[in-house]
Amino acid sequence: MAKVHAGTGRTTRDDPHGDTMRDEKTLGNAAETVADAMRNVAEEKKEAGAERIEAVGRAVHGAADQLGREIPQAAPYIHSAAETLEGAAAWLQGRSVDEFVTGLNRFARQQPAAAFAGSVLAGFALARFLKSSDR
Repeated sequence: MAKVHAGTGRTTRDDPHGDTMRDEKTLGNAAETVADAMRNVAEEKKEAGAERIEAVGRAVHGAADQLGREIPQAAPYIHSAAETLEGAAAWLQGRSVDEFVTGLNRFARQQPAAAFAGSVLAGFALARFLKSSDR
């Protein structure tokens, strides 16, 4: 049964749960849609980041080859650094965003000081990168 409110002309229903449940379901669907969209964007960014890391690894291998001609003792160390970068890229590509976030959360719980220090360093690096990039 509908009631008309005096002065406003608006009507409301006597069903206190019907509209609320419908609104909660709509809100839940909207939140799920937003979460899926954010997950997709994060997955794309993760893949792009892994590809960049892999490209840096290839470039470091090239630099190691060139430097190896002048300083042969240094080349194995530089190649090792490049392999580490390539391994990090492969690790990142082999994980979903959810697995990555779960791992970060676990690390932060086990090593809070290291997680905080890493966050600060990442913030400084990101700030410098953004400051130096084209507008």
